[in-house]
Amino acid sequence: MNEKWKWITAPRLRRGAVILGAVGLTAGAGLLTAGASLAAVGSQPGNLVLSAPTGALTSQPTWSTTTACPSGFQGSAAITEFTLSGTAGSLISAVQASPTAPISGALLDSNVGALLAAAPIGISATNPGTAEWVVGCYAGAGATGAVSQVQSIFISVAAGATTYTTSATPPAQTATTTTLVASPNPAAAGATVTLTATETPATAGSVQFQNAGTNIGTPVAVNASGVATTTFTAPSPFTSAVTLSAIFTPTSQTFSGSTGSTTLNSSSVLTATNSPVTINVTVAATGALTVSVATPATASLTVSGSTGTGTLPNVTINDTRNNFPGWSVSGQESTFTSSATPSTPISGNQLGWAPAAATGSNAFDGTHVVLGGTVAPASPGLGTTAAVLALAHAGFGATPGGTSSWIANAALTLAIPATTTAGAYTGSLAITYLTSQA
Repeated sequence: MNEKWKWITAPRLRRGAVILGAVGLTAGAGLLTAGASLAAVGSQPGNLVLSAPTGALTSQPTWSTTTACPSGFQGSAAITEFTLSGTAGSLISAVQASPTAPISGALLDSNVGALLAAAPIGISATNPGTAEWVVGCYAGAGATGAVSQVQSIFISVAAGATTYTTSATPPAQTATTTTLVASPNPAAAGATVTLTATETPATAGSVQFQNAGTNIGTPVAVNASGVATTTFTAPSPFTSAVTLSAIFTPTSQTFSGSTGSTTLNSSSVLTATNSPVTINVTVAATGALTVSVATPATASLTVSGSTGTGTLPNVTINDTRNNFPGWSVSGQESTFTSSATPSTPISGNQLGWAPAAATGSNAFDGTHVVLGGTVAPASPGLGTTAAVLALAHAGFGATPGGTSSWIANAALTLAIPATTTAGAYTGSLAITYLTSQA
């Protein structure tokens, strides 16, 4: 990029008289460089204040600063307006002499709407956007000599608005993504290849296609769907891949630019004898399945009438195996007996349960890792046949890099036969587990 550096001189102070392509500065913080993108040009954003922070576009507020110009740049001061991409416009205020203290009550050249409408800013109700107004502090009188861009403010106009607003910070940009596709790919030597760049989200702008950093033609405008296309001639001879890119520059300053790239391969590349090479590798099985019952492994039932109720202690299932065979955890109740004489044993089938996920457990998703069904006491009960507390189908006993532990319990219900002799009864609920292949 060729840049011509210009100093702003006294004869060029009238608004609209000078539009700078680039400005070079020799000293001071916040020096302007060409191509700044959505960064404050001024070194002190927010330190330029309009007497009316918001108002009608037809109004002409005065301006002031909260700080003086820096040492070495106190010869004079005036406001220049900039696009958010850093392109300078004209001086838009009267020149202030000897700004050794904060400036107060200074005049703008015209009303806000007229100033913003001037090129290259071009902001209006029909072309909404934001500009940065920056106080340039000059080494010499009459806005001459070296300049440091210092106090600034961002001024915006919304679509259809008749007013302006100000802010100490620039507006946030919406990020864009550029996707580049080459077709055909691979391509033969000398073939015509179509390059398609797609912008997400779709917004107005243009795409500069490049081959290894060298422009392919001129920028291409994207259509309403955010798509731009061009053609590229594959090298001849073409025996190695080339890197193609698409650089998107949005029209609206509220969107960021982006770059997409792709590799164009050659269909002329020859394949070696006995290619491709088969690569074999065996990954060893690791991990283990463990099931444990919380201590104390005791459940005391509370009896009301002919029914006893309680909760099975938490049963923790850990599966860290990397072959994911699945698992099944079950429970089966023995006969309840009493040391009292006489006593009437209670069949294990009189105990039933309703499995549940314990507080803090990973989710049982109901499809791959599931809780067992409710078993009613006496019909059929947990005595004769073991019932499932929880299971994981094959392939889901653990999640690679994710869930490998679950905790289940169950609400217990004992149906006490009317013929049962009074006394303390004890039974054993065996918790067993196995690897599942279903």
